Amino acid sequence: MNICTKSRSVWIVLATAACSPSGNDQAPVEGTVREIVNITGDLYEARARFHNTVFLVTPEGIILADPISIDFAQWLKAELSERFETTVEYVIYSHHHPDHASGGTVFADTATFVGHEGVMSALDAPLPSNAATLDLNADGRLDRAEATGLAYDTDFDRYDRNGDDSLTGLEINADTPPPDIVYSEHMTITLGGSSVGLIHPGPAHSDDMTVLLFPEQRAVFGVDFMHVKRFPVTLGGYPVAEYMDAIARVQALDFDIVVPGHGDVGEANDLALFLGFLQDLEAAVAGGINEGRSVQEMRENLAFPGYENWLLYEARRPNLVTETYELLTRP
Repeated sequence: MNICTKSRSVWIVLATAACSPSGNDQAPVEGTVREIVNITGDLYEARARFHNTVFLVTPEGIILADPISIDFAQWLKAELSERFETTVEYVIYSHHHPDHASGGTVFADTATFVGHEGVMSALDAPLPSNAATLDLNADGRLDRAEATGLAYDTDFDRYDRNGDDSLTGLEINADTPPPDIVYSEHMTITLGGSSVGLIHPGPAHSDDMTVLLFPEQRAVFGVDFMHVKRFPVTLGGYPVAEYMDAIARVQALDFDIVVPGHGDVGEANDLALFLGFLQDLEAAVAGGINEGRSVQEMRENLAFPGYENWLLYEARRPNLVTETYELLTRP
């Protein structure tokens, strides 16, 4: 296992870690703008409007997960300074997608940045992986007409640094410092007598995922490939089998609390429920294909009993059906 420890004056990387040159007690509601909620002990959740991150407060500073965005990070930095009178010493990326990773420059004066080794190459790519899927003319840029969904439409003008009506990876990632420390499978960060485990679950939604394990708080934080009674916006082009493998790696950890990157905090069993939905989704679409049903018919008529009360069920059900159909029928 890789271990990183850091004090105010020095940080040390042991084993094979590689170094390269965001409270109150009220239950949060999705859509709430900017709040900090205590999860347990010194572990807190910070919520933007539709995104979540976590941070651990220690006597020597704060370990923060995703910064989320430049505006949110600026707000969060001020809140952390006022509430806890300390600074962020580590920022840990869940993955490279800018709706979670952007904004780290706000903490660059004090923080060391950590991520899976895949984050490095992803930040060097012409476009983030979830933007590349929108690049219909394959020119390595995201034009305004192509920027539909995944927040690239709403954030287009913020990302378009030079005002040329197209986006490059350099523009999109301008507020995302590359990791100072990277790892391959797992590592541990320690600070102020507390530890955080970093685990790569394998490819699901993105190739460079990191799950954060807080062993003393018995909590995990994972983004986009795991949800609590909530429909995802997309599978990201990854088959259900890879989600099964990734979620199984998380389930093998020792925890009680699940903190997702979107939606509500849950319990360990919520991962099994989400995996069950993915399996039901795939089985229903596969059955429709075998019966000769068109994708349009399935979009309109496939229902998922038992999941109707999940967040965003009707808004996202049709597109998830279409994406699963495409995954099952692609060459």
